[in-house]
Amino acid sequence: MNIKYWENKKDLEKIKWIKKYNKACDKFYKNSPDEIAYLYSYFSLEEHESFIREISDKINLNLKGNGLEIGSGPGILSYSIIQIHKNIKKIILLDKVPNVVKLQKKLVDHLGFKNKIDSVIGDFNDLKLENNSLDFILDFDSIHHSDDFDLTFKEISRVLKKDGILLCFDRGQPNYISKKHIDYLLNIEYNDQYKIENGIKLTERFTRTMNGEHEPYLNDWINTGKKYNLGGNVFIFHKKSFKNLIRSIYGLTPLFFRKIFNKGYNITTHYQLILSYLGISNFNGIRTFSMEFNPIKSKTPEAKMVFLFKKLK
Repeated sequence: MNIKYWENKKDLEKIKWIKKYNKACDKFYKNSPDEIAYLYSYFSLEEHESFIREISDKINLNLKGNGLEIGSGPGILSYSIIQIHKNIKKIILLDKVPNVVKLQKKLVDHLGFKNKIDSVIGDFNDLKLENNSLDFILDFDSIHHSDDFDLTFKEISRVLKKDGILLCFDRGQPNYISKKHIDYLLNIEYNDQYKIENGIKLTERFTRTMNGEHEPYLNDWINTGKKYNLGGNVFIFHKKSFKNLIRSIYGLTPLFFRKIFNKGYNITTHYQLILSYLGISNFNGIRTFSMEFNPIKSKTPEAKMVFLFKKLK
């Protein structure tokens, strides 16, 4: 496992949010590989592989060659991809937090992937890679952190080969959601448990915006992809249940109703989820799949949006 720095480590360590995550990495390092995986992704390593395998099978995904995981953290997605797709040569784990390398090395040693993983500390909006050099790029809840969505896609398209794949496990808000609702979502403050896990003082105000979060619309993904020759498909995988149906229906209610009930501000729903309960699985650009995966812990996601882009030329 080789480690490279595209940015000056000392300069990065002066940035406030990186200081926070460096401390969190040092704290997480004391945990087992499965505990580290759960802290970052809310899946154990085995659960994550099972989750990604089901999705890969249902969308007929076939990855091979050399790839990059942007905003990788410890690299949980890459480890699952390597287990599932046997023709992977090498994946670069790219993150901006220097101390995440400790976690990557711990998990690589545990899984025995040192010949298939390299690590880079750098910015995914400034990929120091040659044009048309990668077969695929991976994202698990990272691109929505981009401060410049257009530049992110431009860089991704530049380094992908023709027919290269961009696979994103991320989120795009329904196009009907108001900008006011988006702003409200971004100003939600993290709870005490999150602050404790990440070394943030309980008395300190810490919102999703302060954590570098953004809430791109679904159209932002599709239109920006098209702009840079990336043809995209959108999938939603979800666990069907009466509880999740009610939650999805509530996610269609306007913001002012939620203020009356004072709950569920963060729930948003693509109406295709409701249609899937009526047997309609492919409508207006989104295809839905019912998940067979059974999460063990309450925090493990029961739904995920997946974007599959292919570079057209």
